[in-house]
Amino acid sequence: MSFDVILTKSAQELGESRGVLPDLEERTRDEIAELPGEGLEELERRLFHAFALEDGTEVICSLTADGAVRVDACEADVAA
Repeated sequence: MSFDVILTKSAQELGESRGVLPDLEERTRDEIAELPGEGLEELERRLFHAFALEDGTEVICSLTADGAVRVDACEADVAA
């Protein structure tokens, strides 16, 4: 399965600031490959797929119109 990974600005910034940018694309590819059937078709059916990195960063993947996977990342502060 071949597809481009496009990082949003927030994913790029969080990845760089936490030092996980090199692993983010690889982890995204692994996550999509583990989806049932043909990963991209399953991603299209689900509309998005989310997973968390070890540091708690939430990653959200969605399929673009041209078949690339857009990766966005967000973080939530733990309530004190």
